[in-house]
Amino acid sequence: MADVTLKAAAEPAVTKGALSRFGAWLSQERVFRWIPFVLVEGTFILVIIIPFLLTIYISFLRWRANRPFEQAQLSGFRNYEQVLTDAGFWASLGRTFYFAGTAVIFELVIGFFLAMLVHRVVRGRRIYITLFLIPMMVVPVVAGYNFSMIYLDSGPLNQLLSPFTNMLGINPRIRWLSDPTAAQLAIIIADIWQWTSLTFLIFLSGFSSLPPQLINAARVLGANKRQIFFWIELPLLKPAIVIAVVIRSMEALKLFDPVVLLTFGGPGTSTQTIAYYLWEQVWQFNKYSFGAAASILLLILFSVLIFVGIWLLIRQRNQFEQQQETAT
Repeated sequence: MADVTLKAAAEPAVTKGALSRFGAWLSQERVFRWIPFVLVEGTFILVIIIPFLLTIYISFLRWRANRPFEQAQLSGFRNYEQVLTDAGFWASLGRTFYFAGTAVIFELVIGFFLAMLVHRVVRGRRIYITLFLIPMMVVPVVAGYNFSMIYLDSGPLNQLLSPFTNMLGINPRIRWLSDPTAAQLAIIIADIWQWTSLTFLIFLSGFSSLPPQLINAARVLGANKRQIFFWIELPLLKPAIVIAVVIRSMEALKLFDPVVLLTFGGPGTSTQTIAYYLWEQVWQFNKYSFGAAASILLLILFSVLIFVGIWLLIRQRNQFEQQQETAT
């Protein structure tokens, strides 16, 4: 009995001694210096490297998840050949660039105009900023549900447009989600509504960072508002413009939520983006190897586009820094 009591009393002391030694080991500078590096590298390997290598491996297999008793076999570049010769892949990719290009252009123009107006407002600026940022904070599912109600044949949008459609002799009940052309326009409008807030925020930050001494000097020299905007403000806003283009283009090329929530790629395939097309191939048709090969090809394509965007961004930043040094 006494031995059991002594053993129980010794266990907390041993545990406390081990914890103190472990704490002393962690407190060493050489150990503490390597902990962030190990954590970052470990997270990078687990989150990025392993899934990426697994995707590459699956892309070289002939395998479908709905055939559990069929042994996966290496097929070489057969999946890549199927992707490159698939008409649906190229059609959805071209449709994605059309959606992204149209939406991003409108988002840039509207966001820039709103940021310029808010920047020049003296009273109530915080209220306007809050109102214009609300769409970006709305959950995509909620935004999709709201737009599905707006786009009903007897919904508020058709009611609002009815005076104009009657004047033009057009059917006042536009079938936004069942007509191919109208459905494409509906997807673009939904994306513009939700993500113009992001370009607005980027441009507002750009306007806020403009050096006031240059603008005041131009006013003293007799420049009007138009000359100040085109010769001073707009050139200095080029880095912000490039940032907005790069960020929104990368996000718009992954357009998926509005398509699923509003049209499911229809009518037909008129609103199928590349993200929806791959989701359909993988999760509905169980073509995992096809989807893996397509995702690798898209990664290469989008990486090239991102590289060009980052190169433009660095170039504009260097020019901006040179202009700042010249001004000072």
